[in-house]
Amino acid sequence: MSAIQFLTQKEIDRHKWDACIARSLNSLPYAFSLYLDSVAENWDALVSGNYEVVMPIVWTRKFGIKCLYQPYYCQQLGVFGDMPNKETYREFLNYVTQRYAYVNINLNPSAQIVAEEYNLKVKKNLFLSLNEKYELLKKGYSENHKRNIRKAAKEKITFSYETTVSNFQKFYLENVNRKQENFKSKHEKIFRLLTKALIENGSGKLFSCISEEKKQLASCMIVRHEKRIINIINTSSLEGKNTGASHFLFDGIIQAYSGKDITLDFEGSSVHSIARFYEGFGAQQEIFYNYHTSVFKKYGQRFSQK
Repeated sequence: MSAIQFLTQKEIDRHKWDACIARSLNSLPYAFSLYLDSVAENWDALVSGNYEVVMPIVWTRKFGIKCLYQPYYCQQLGVFGDMPNKETYREFLNYVTQRYAYVNINLNPSAQIVAEEYNLKVKKNLFLSLNEKYELLKKGYSENHKRNIRKAAKEKITFSYETTVSNFQKFYLENVNRKQENFKSKHEKIFRLLTKALIENGSGKLFSCISEEKKQLASCMIVRHEKRIINIINTSSLEGKNTGASHFLFDGIIQAYSGKDITLDFEGSSVHSIARFYEGFGAQQEIFYNYHTSVFKKYGQRFSQK
């Protein structure tokens, strides 16, 4: 492999960067420059050759020290490019290990080849292939999910494509559990930047569930990337939770895309209750990885950032 170059955000050739992410076998929307510009406090890059293989370096300063972290609304990053192999991964991971005092980042599934060597922690994503007819997909739902969908239908809740980005932002900010999600003012800024950018570039799409009185009950943004639609952000009101609106929302998305060569990526969670919700739609498991290393072993938690 060619020698690794470290490039600051200003030095990166955006066209070559995005072309590398697009052609990568493990391509993900999170790694494109527009997405990183929206979610990262700062980001630089490691680049091999003429952008054959790349790795985004998302960082912040804590107590005057540069720390690598996983940004909000960005499930996984890592190494991208022309078939990353063990040697490639070792060079990139060794680079960040030696130069940053604290690293806590999520790596895409291709990191499996070095998972044992670097003691990577397994994390769970959940997805559902939508290439079957809706009636067959629905048979894979849990009985609890079917009951909640019937409850929502009885309440005359409707599935809607009509939400504007401003309405979505308002609804989300009114209903996000700020304490539970550790949602701060800086995250609100990221949320506004990201949702606006994804709608403007055409990759983001909004869906909602509406009550009979035209009141918004649940809403989500999905991002279309190649043959995958990704559940980037979703929330529901208390009334929505009580009426099965979230179940009805994802059922509507599944129905809208069923029979197509598309995968619904739920952005599965390590939180049991959230994972159980997505698994109730018949979702299957996909593994990605967390890499956490620190010279501050004793005080590592202090440097954590969601």
